[in-house]
Amino acid sequence: MSLRHFVWAAGLVLLACARPPAPAPPPKALRAVAVFPPNNRTGDELLVAGGSLLERYAFHTERVTVGDVVAAEARGELSDRGIDVVAPEVVDAAVADYAARTPETAARQAARAHIDATVLYIEIRRWEHNAPFNTVSIIVSLSATLIDPADGRVVWTGEFPSRPIATTGAVNPGAADVIAATKATTELLAPLTAIHP
Repeated sequence: MSLRHFVWAAGLVLLACARPPAPAPPPKALRAVAVFPPNNRTGDELLVAGGSLLERYAFHTERVTVGDVVAAEARGELSDRGIDVVAPEVVDAAVADYAARTPETAARQAARAHIDATVLYIEIRRWEHNAPFNTVSIIVSLSATLIDPADGRVVWTGEFPSRPIATTGAVNPGAADVIAATKATTELLAPLTAIHP
């Protein structure tokens, strides 16, 4: 075996043994969290309700997106764990007309609005139905960052890696979106279960 082949083989062995970086451990204490509107990076509106002409003009249905559902689920998950959650109206006032596209921007918006809470910034990276009408699964990828608005320090990051979520029992694509959003958000925030206020 030549030296060149040996170096190449050794490199492959080292690469195979390498582990991905471990996610940051959850913070030991979390008093309050401000859940910012998720950043939808899919390029699609991801409407759950209110998108059709009938919904808009005949029934005047409010527009609801996957991001709205993910944010509501995140608030519910954190509240169920005994963590104070900043009212969505307070966050909406801080965001005004400019949705944060980075955790740092969300932290700056919270600091400017004097929100005394850790910011939860979520990105929707992938959201693909298996079929347009009879959705039985949705491929989902989410990421989350907890950031301290006082100093911009990231205190935790988490990820729901890209994979399909079964939406069995969904009667329409919107119902499938709600099922997938609930499952993905619950799993994404699962490491925070040990946090006590």
